[in-house]
Amino acid sequence: MKITDPEPGQLNAARQGSLAALDGLLGVIQPGVYNLALRVLGQREDAADATQEILLKVVMHLTTFRDDASFTTWVWRIAHNHLMTARTRTLESPVVSLESLTE
Repeated sequence: MKITDPEPGQLNAARQGSLAALDGLLGVIQPGVYNLALRVLGQREDAADATQEILLKVVMHLTTFRDDASFTTWVWRIAHNHLMTARTRTLESPVVSLESLTE
């Protein structure tokens, strides 16, 4: 599933501070962001956490969106950058259980 474009009016209203429009905007893009995170990270829990972090970044930087590209391209780039960092961090510091340390 790809990231879905919101309605133009919804995007503009969210950029101007409408909480209802922002909530709707996040509801539109969330499934696509989650699916991308799941494909990259492979674990549902990690994908859910990453999705929330990505959506927070979208909200925090929404006013910097310049309309140079489509909104979904902008969201995809934020998600991609976040997921590449998350994947690298996971590979560099694997989780070690206490049971494996005793062996």
